Amino acid sequence: MMAKGSWWPIGLGGVLALTVAANGWLLYQATRNGGTPIERNYYRKAVAWDSTMAQSAENRELGWQVGATLDTTGALSVELLDRAGNPMPDAAVSVEGFAVAFVDGDFAATLSAGPDRRYGARVALKHGGLHEIRVRIIRHGKRFTAVLRGAPGGAWTIVG
Repeated sequence: MMAKGSWWPIGLGGVLALTVAANGWLLYQATRNGGTPIERNYYRKAVAWDSTMAQSAENRELGWQVGATLDTTGALSVELLDRAGNPMPDAAVSVEGFAVAFVDGDFAATLSAGPDRRYGARVALKHGGLHEIRVRIIRHGKRFTAVLRGAPGGAWTIVG
């Protein structure tokens, strides 16, 4: 039988062991998919905030509309409409995208106009789940950007 008052060192050791085990589990969860994804060039993006806001104002002024579909095989299709809702088949369209929850899911492509007046390309999808696509469009010296989020095979929403 243990002496009265000698249980506290065992309790303290148990709490410390539980803390070490919890931290080990958190470390495993944080690194099991290759680590936590971060915004690439985040400092440059922060420094360029004023130009980002100017581009956002230009996007509103142009009033162009963008829609995207990405199927589970990596077939990406972007529809581009002018302010009046007419297709714009003579633009230069490029995209950068990534899987939101994974470090290694980046892709980039220059899209070409198809016979259906949509722009398309095949991209390498490494993961399912939520993706972000950043679209850049240049037409007649005007630049338009859009950010869309969605899952391959699902609906896409403009978020910026």
